[in-house]
Amino acid sequence: MATVLITGKTQLFTPGMLERMAAEHVVVVAGEDAAYRGKARNIHVYQATAMEESFGQLFDVYTFDAVWYVSGYADGGEGSFGEVQTLERALNQSASSRVGKFVLLSTVNTQNYFRRNSSLEDSTRRVYPDSGVFNAAQMEALGSFFAEKTGMKVITLWLPYVADLVNDGNFLGELFRKVARKEPIAFPHGPEDRLDILSAQDLLALLVQITGETEDDTGGYFALSGYAHTYGELEAALRDIDPQVQIRYEGRPDDIDMPAYPEPLRRRYGFVPVEDVLPALRDYYDRFVDQVYSRQEGFWRRVLKRLGSKAFKYFELIVFFLLTELIARFTSDSVYFRFVDVRLAYIVIMGTIHGMQMGILAAVLEAVVLVFQYIGMGISGTLLFYNIENWIPFVVYMMAGSIPGYVRDKNTEELNFNQKEYDLLRNKYMFLSNAYYGAIQNKGEFKRQILGFKDSFGKIFDAVQKLDNELPQSVFLEGLKVLEEILENRSVAIYTVDSWQRFGRLVACSGSLLSRLAVSLPLEDYGEMYEAVKNGRVWRNIELREDQPAYACAVFREGAVVMLVVLWEASNEQYGNHYTNIFQILCGLVQTSFLRAMEYEQLRHDQTTLPGTRAVNAQRFDQLVQVQEEMREAGAAEYTLLRFADRDPVRVSEQLTGMVRGSDTLGQGADGRMYLLLTQVNEANLGIVTRRLEDRGIAYERVEKVGA
Repeated sequence: MATVLITGKTQLFTPGMLERMAAEHVVVVAGEDAAYRGKARNIHVYQATAMEESFGQLFDVYTFDAVWYVSGYADGGEGSFGEVQTLERALNQSASSRVGKFVLLSTVNTQNYFRRNSSLEDSTRRVYPDSGVFNAAQMEALGSFFAEKTGMKVITLWLPYVADLVNDGNFLGELFRKVARKEPIAFPHGPEDRLDILSAQDLLALLVQITGETEDDTGGYFALSGYAHTYGELEAALRDIDPQVQIRYEGRPDDIDMPAYPEPLRRRYGFVPVEDVLPALRDYYDRFVDQVYSRQEGFWRRVLKRLGSKAFKYFELIVFFLLTELIARFTSDSVYFRFVDVRLAYIVIMGTIHGMQMGILAAVLEAVVLVFQYIGMGISGTLLFYNIENWIPFVVYMMAGSIPGYVRDKNTEELNFNQKEYDLLRNKYMFLSNAYYGAIQNKGEFKRQILGFKDSFGKIFDAVQKLDNELPQSVFLEGLKVLEEILENRSVAIYTVDSWQRFGRLVACSGSLLSRLAVSLPLEDYGEMYEAVKNGRVWRNIELREDQPAYACAVFREGAVVMLVVLWEASNEQYGNHYTNIFQILCGLVQTSFLRAMEYEQLRHDQTTLPGTRAVNAQRFDQLVQVQEEMREAGAAEYTLLRFADRDPVRVSEQLTGMVRGSDTLGQGADGRMYLLLTQVNEANLGIVTRRLEDRGIAYERVEKVGA
């Protein structure tokens, strides 16, 4: 049996839904308009919002397995003032009380947007049709933020319209009320736009399944009925109820990419919607008219509802005063009422119920009546004032109003004092609880740090093993992986520097940078950075200059810079000396491995190249292509493969003299044909190379792999 808290727009859950839920679970409803008049034992209702202190006390009394928050925008609602802050308090309270799951019932309208490119090349922003949809989307973003920050599971359900057995305050209830009153109806979209109505029974079954699932994770889902309808079909169903109904369409844009069936919910939670609401709309309407619309609130009930709790006591004071005077007038000649003072009883009752202020006010009213009675008996004001015996009724009235009122106020103050004492003890308990859990988290964090420190030698050894490779290209790939893993940074780029020290050629980078970085890096545009690394220092962009990398370090060979390792972005926590030292150590490992691979390649130059050419043999060329393919799959680099019509290695090598970059490789494939491996070349910049080949009359074709 799970314990569930329902808060927010609690009107979405009707008494029938609550009773079906309470048959197997404990249901706590907390909201500004929370109400339930049934007799189900497992339903507890509190009129408290998340902004009130009493809401937090519910988490002390109950241990909630899940919290269901109903957005004010769900089921076609228009939201409420300050709802984002209310949701934030509910999320914060749930996270601090370690609630396992938070379900946010939102609206499908938050998915009604189109993307517009922003100023950044790789990002877009969502454009919503109105501010209400934007606010609802911000509530969902707040839930995602808390899920990432606290680790609490936050499940967002994008709800369409919801239909209960008896519809009142929901979307269908408003439609039915307008039909019954002969009022015009406005639909937000067009007659051909998608409409979905989910039954309350299916929604409740889904929520129970979500609450009981333990192997899920934070995410958002369309909670749909699985039956595709349109607003035009809804119009036809309403006209079947009343042919004279007036319907218009506002024609708002509908960009919701709504699936036909809630397949993700079926796979994750086993949710299978059953009921199709629209064909049974006439039955829903008849039930609404019989059980909701025909019942009209009485006059006095509406008056008392409008008065409010504070004004009600003054209303009660006047009404009972008039009633007391009426009773006193008609019972003045009765022998029984010579021993019972109705006015005195009225004063005592008001003081006992509402406190000393209302008791004294009631005594003043009766004192005024007594003054008029004295005047009616012929007693003048002078005689009334100077005759002390006439003061006795006034004194008794004041004492009767003040003493019970004082006792009542004293008890109220004691209750308030006890409440404050309870709040103080609760805050101390929450502080100790948070301190305890904080100590546990710190213990785990320290343990992780200690283990990480002890294992740092293993990490360095593992990095050395990965970088131990005979191919410089493999060193690029493995070096990129090592840097990303140990530095926890996904903005790494590795450049080779030409012999003139003018350009850096991109050979590998993190996947997020591949489409953003230029293939060539003009070093003169980064003079201060290059001057620092050329002198053997690590460049740190501590002044946060735009268009400058966060970190840079050079790899030297025979005193000249041959490679640059760059971190284009870094968080604020990654600008410390410890991080700088790790970066420098890893760059040193890359330098050692790269130089060793270069020396090994020079030693085997005669064994890996074809005689009389600059082309590598088939075995070495196959290794190079495999490395480039791994880099492409990892999103670290791109390459293009060209195959020449001429099969003679010597002729092809002579024809390409002066045309092949240092990062490109001419080689012989396993099929005996000659190939050119162009690194960091794609469809966009391939034309530069092909024009040179065509100008020299070299026949070629582009292929995907050797032998294709």
